[in-house]
Amino acid sequence: MSAFDFSSFGSFLSVIWFFIYWILGGVFFAVIALLRLGRVRKVRFSCLFTIWVGVISVLVSSKGLAWSHEAITRCVEGATSRVQIIVAVFTCGFSGVLGAFLIGAFAVTAGGFLIFAISRTKMKPWIVLEEEEVAPIKQDDSTKFFKG
Repeated sequence: MSAFDFSSFGSFLSVIWFFIYWILGGVFFAVIALLRLGRVRKVRFSCLFTIWVGVISVLVSSKGLAWSHEAITRCVEGATSRVQIIVAVFTCGFSGVLGAFLIGAFAVTAGGFLIFAISRTKMKPWIVLEEEEVAPIKQDDSTKFFKG
């Protein structure tokens, strides 16, 4: 397997991991924001979180492939068909790639909480769960036009 194959597979892993981290992390932090009653600058958090997830997914996928490069290379040397190469990459490099994925998930969560702290606001939330008491409007049977 050449370096080009590793870089294309690393790019593929980066894209897949970006979407996994972004969707699952986004849902997690949306629930956290709702529990805090919306006291977060949502646009700032979303932009910073997306950039953070992109950086983490690229770094972690390349690091995971680097950790399992030697094992994958040994397994691929004995492979004769395309299917055997794909199976060799996934089976021999599983521990390094999965370990890097889990480290990346931890980094996304830790960084997400830091970004969440940066994006807090003291302004009144948009979502108010308590109903305000409104004084009843006094109904007058007469109007300006019809006096009765």
